[in-house]
Amino acid sequence: MATMEKKGIDLGIEATHPLTGKKVPVWTANFVLMDYGSGAVMSVPAHDQRDWEFAKKYGLPIKQVIEPIDNNLIVDLDKEAFTEKGSLINSGDFDDLDFDLAFKAITNELSKRGRGQVTINYRLRDWGVSRQRYWGAPIPVINCASCGPVPVPEDQLPVVLPEDVEFDGVGSPIKKLASFIETTCPCCGGPAERETDTFDTFMESSWYFARFASRNKADGMLDPEQSRYWLPVDQYIGGIEHAILHLLYSRFFHKLMRDEGLVDSDEPFTRLLCQAWCLPKPITVKTSAVARSGFHPLT
Repeated sequence: MATMEKKGIDLGIEATHPLTGKKVPVWTANFVLMDYGSGAVMSVPAHDQRDWEFAKKYGLPIKQVIEPIDNNLIVDLDKEAFTEKGSLINSGDFDDLDFDLAFKAITNELSKRGRGQVTINYRLRDWGVSRQRYWGAPIPVINCASCGPVPVPEDQLPVVLPEDVEFDGVGSPIKKLASFIETTCPCCGGPAERETDTFDTFMESSWYFARFASRNKADGMLDPEQSRYWLPVDQYIGGIEHAILHLLYSRFFHKLMRDEGLVDSDEPFTRLLCQAWCLPKPITVKTSAVARSGFHPLT
């Protein structure tokens, strides 16, 4: 979306700015997300690159309202938007306020006038956890033509991934395994089919550290007594590439297990270390044809 061509249409209507009372034209644009926030945004062309590109294309005014704190930093709005945090200018009573103070002052003023309030917009979206592949934990659901999707009864858990499959390189082998697919509906007793999609691997890797504490537990996720003894993890070490997704999901799963009484700690890890990438000295290997640069794995 950042690189797509910005397109829009002037709707011919105006909105009233909640602080200044001035009339502001309303446009529809192809880079505003309808499912995020209210689906409408205040365009600030001088300080958002997408808004700047849009304003440049359609000849809209570009008014600077933020200046850099560093006086040596040059702002050239003819070339690009200034997107760093700074101090407010051309903003009336809010002039000279830095980002944090301006945010608080503006939201307080809007609230006092009854024209706005602080809300939280969650960027985390619904997560599609099913995968059309063999390697993964089976989804414990039975699909019945009469009853629809039906959870596998608790006394039939866990659903174990079958091993008597044949890999032919085309799709998931369990989708062709009648002995796995064909079953009966727990509700009506009629013929039904077992779900052949498997869980995304994050569904397992997000709590593997807790399972180590209950490796002999065959009738449930965790042994609460063992979990209390071993968890939380004293020192967790991982690559920086896991700093967002894996750690986010791990905390989510841990709090879910806490709410279920499987663990009694609020967080999965006491300490976290994200090790850096190894950057060895480069070496050059000369061959008869060309010199190739690379890295020696042992230096």
